[in-house]
Amino acid sequence: MTEKDPDETRFPPSLSSADRFREAGPAPMEHLWRSEIRAAPVEQDERAEKPDQHGEVEEAENEPAHAAPVEFAPAPQTREVSTRIGVWGSPASGKTTFLGALRLAALDPAGPFGRWQVVPSDDVSERFLVETARKLAIDKVFPPATQAVRPYAWRFRGDLSGTAFGRRRLWRRRPANRLEFELSVLDVPGGAYEDLRSDGIAARSIDHLARAQGLVYLFDPLREAQDSDSFAYLNGTLTRITRLCMQENRLDGPYLPHHLAVCLTKFDDPEVFDRARRGGWTDLGPNGVPVVSDPAGFFDWLADDLHGSTMRLVGQTLRANFHPARLHFFTTSAIGFGTMPGGSIDLRRFGNVNVVDGGYRIVGPLRPYNVMDPLVALLLGMRNGSRP
Repeated sequence: MTEKDPDETRFPPSLSSADRFREAGPAPMEHLWRSEIRAAPVEQDERAEKPDQHGEVEEAENEPAHAAPVEFAPAPQTREVSTRIGVWGSPASGKTTFLGALRLAALDPAGPFGRWQVVPSDDVSERFLVETARKLAIDKVFPPATQAVRPYAWRFRGDLSGTAFGRRRLWRRRPANRLEFELSVLDVPGGAYEDLRSDGIAARSIDHLARAQGLVYLFDPLREAQDSDSFAYLNGTLTRITRLCMQENRLDGPYLPHHLAVCLTKFDDPEVFDRARRGGWTDLGPNGVPVVSDPAGFFDWLADDLHGSTMRLVGQTLRANFHPARLHFFTTSAIGFGTMPGGSIDLRRFGNVNVVDGGYRIVGPLRPYNVMDPLVALLLGMRNGSRP
């Protein structure tokens, strides 16, 4: 984009920096989310006939009241264009917590992505939304791991006006900065992915990922440092997705056709954040919140710092399977950093989780960090015409 193209949606490098997001939640099992985003229906031509209050079609002023019938070609039907975004990660990467934090982050009026509203599509989704928000914000505990397959759906309605990502359009009847989409999630227990050959649930979920246009991959560096098995989960899933895309002739040369957001989760944890500070990867962003201006570089550096892990293989696998123009890295935290009275962050005591009676408890207010970024990055990338 250049200065000569003022109408294009802005997508600056800061979107893929570590400014805002967090994923967390020590969920012990892996969940897979299939997300489906349906854009608002295409508007019909304004010149089409419109019914009046009584359901009758208004007649043109200059046509006779009893004109002979005229055959018209049928007006183009309104159809729904759907965009699917899938979310997955290794066990305990905190996918359920991510979803709950996404709802809270979307309601932040000071967020960099404008104003958003999240509306549940059914009773099950509404109950999950309410209960997860209560556990995180009031009870200060993380939601339990998924034990059964559950579908959820929420409609997101946003306005990018006044943000760095808004469009300036003249002579548009409908505001160009309004976004509306549906996020549909298939939450699956992590144990379903232990055997891709025989597990029907895993096959169904991976098929959903393969048919998506955008993917969010949640990588938990704490689990990787302990178990060193993230590559096994990633490699198995991507191998199956590649096979399905090949069968449908959807591969883009050597690459998968998807946009991918890679989220380095639990950035608020001292084990992760202290390493970032020690390596010189952090800066102070707005309101004194730590940021990582080069999350992709930090990912590679951390892979070398975690001796004996499979993190470097994870990075190599991601870059080998996804086009560089469609690959974005983020540092994230579903609960955010611990704060002092007034909201500032004490870099000497920034952790936001304590162990109480053998369980993890959230210490301070919930301030999701970089939670909306991955979805917005994928949406804007696809809306700007780079959809695979």
